[in-house]
Amino acid sequence: MINRVTVYAACVLLVFGSVGCSANDSVEQAAEQSAQQFEAAGVQGMENDALFMAEAASASMLQVQLSELALEKAVSPEVKEMAQQMATGHREMGEDLQDIATQGNFVLPTMLGAAHQKVYDQVNAESGIGFDLSYLKRVHEEHDQLLKRYEDMAESAKTMEVKQFASKQLPLLKQHLQRAEALEDRLGDI
Repeated sequence: MINRVTVYAACVLLVFGSVGCSANDSVEQAAEQSAQQFEAAGVQGMENDALFMAEAASASMLQVQLSELALEKAVSPEVKEMAQQMATGHREMGEDLQDIATQGNFVLPTMLGAAHQKVYDQVNAESGIGFDLSYLKRVHEEHDQLLKRYEDMAESAKTMEVKQFASKQLPLLKQHLQRAEALEDRLGDI
């Protein structure tokens, strides 16, 4: 009798717990899974670290996918060159992130979160010089947001590994942001 009640309660929690997350938002799902694992292990207050790790994974995947798209569709050789650097940098960032996740028992999404998928779809819908400008604009905007989030986590993350990861990535994110801004200014004048 107790086992049935326990199983029933677990099923109810699973059903209602999954309603809170968007059915297709892998970032929210991964963050929630991480937070639940930490709570089950008796570690409290890991929600922000878990959300950051999931967001960072999706953001790196977005940058790699956008850069691969730019390598195919961009008109400007400068945009293609920047896209190659972005892809390389964010692949390495994703590998570092995966290492931290494995060591720290964080769950990472395996596909883009809903917001990042929307960005990808918007850029992919463009062609020609419009694609180049859209790609640069989104890289600029995304890196501006990433930089702020990584700076915050370098100061406020609960775990030292997450703090160190965020700190380590700041110079690369600043470099990417500066490159995107400069190229966006140049191509925007055409």
